[in-house]
Amino acid sequence: MRILVFTCFTLLSVNLSLLGQKKVILDTDPSADPDDVGCMAMLHNMATNGECEILAIINSTHYKQSSLSISAINEFYGRKAIPVGDYKGYEKKIESPERNYDSHLARVYPRNIKTWKDARDGVSLYREILASATDTSITIAIIGTMHNFYDLLRSEGDQYSSLNGEQLVRKKVALVVTMGGNFIDGKGLDRTNWGGSETLCSYTDWSCLNAERNRMCRYVIEHCPSPFMASGWEVGCGDYHNANYGNVMTGQNLRSLDTTHILRRSYEYHFETRGETEDISRHSNDQCALHFAIRGEGDNYVAYTNGKITLSESGVCSWEQSNHLQQGFIQKKRDKDAIAAEIESLMMMPVQKTELIPPSSPKNIRVDQKGKRITWDKSIDPVKGSWVVGYNIYNRDEYVKTVYGNQLIIDERIAGSTAVVIKALNSSGIESDPNSIEMN
Repeated sequence: MRILVFTCFTLLSVNLSLLGQKKVILDTDPSADPDDVGCMAMLHNMATNGECEILAIINSTHYKQSSLSISAINEFYGRKAIPVGDYKGYEKKIESPERNYDSHLARVYPRNIKTWKDARDGVSLYREILASATDTSITIAIIGTMHNFYDLLRSEGDQYSSLNGEQLVRKKVALVVTMGGNFIDGKGLDRTNWGGSETLCSYTDWSCLNAERNRMCRYVIEHCPSPFMASGWEVGCGDYHNANYGNVMTGQNLRSLDTTHILRRSYEYHFETRGETEDISRHSNDQCALHFAIRGEGDNYVAYTNGKITLSESGVCSWEQSNHLQQGFIQKKRDKDAIAAEIESLMMMPVQKTELIPPSSPKNIRVDQKGKRITWDKSIDPVKGSWVVGYNIYNRDEYVKTVYGNQLIIDERIAGSTAVVIKALNSSGIESDPNSIEMN
């Protein structure tokens, strides 16, 4: 791998600071490694701090229980109404192995989604949310595989937007941050999220090359039209493949949480089913990526941008400087243990109590001239750590559906209605007062 002289990340950092509270879609793969739960705990707690709004959490695995575990985590943190997406493009969905924590969470913890089929199609959910979003307002954090985002980029215009996937991402997305790749010490070998590497087949089986993931990720890297930043394996797992770059280890202090806390239980269950009961700490690859996605460089990271990432078919990563491109990667700036302490404190914040104050009612409801959709002004939730995630639609008193944006496509369920009633829905599942429009 060849890395040219680095240019420190400046312009994008300035732009990010102007965005204020981030509006985030998390694309994750909860199943075996509990760092995904650590990531979701961080995200919920940063939302409690008022640092971000969680617009959706989307699963990329082929396990039935993965999306259910996301729903359980959202409910545990008092935000059951956050939409859960699921990648529906697999030929077959299978049961998650019992040793995986997603299987355990789906069995034990309450959740809003009853079966994996109730989770929204991930690509459709992406498109619906992006279509109504303010331009360049969305941060996408991908800490799993690229299945959903790959299909999003390749999607055609639909009922939500006439724009194709690339056009929609270019218009609506401010930043894509992904965990994957490797950009340290000339190793350049991806481990698994981006498809693994042929070279690593002798190092560990699960890091070996996965041609499908590799193909998807190469497409994403080559076609993503928005700023694209990678947090490589070496950032959280610095001893990976003898890189000697320092591990960011978190999780051991979760023992101080209540024994039923969903975060503690996820970590303990992971290790118990693998014969380990003392040390429950894990490399914080996913957490580092999300940490940067929400807080930027800060004291913890240095980011390199204005370049081009290349991923080969054999899983080798490289980056070259180019002032005309907007791809880059991050490295640790601060001591690994200091980063770990900040991440772990974010993971372990107390769970926010659900606020019972409803958001504002939708205003200025109107039907477009062609009679194909109803739109309205976006509602506001005044409570810190709470926000509007969607709108419940009623045919007078009868619930019809929930939409994730301030537009309603008029279909057969709406066309015959004499009055459409709309209520804003916040992350805790509290509705606003209704507003309605009479239909001809």
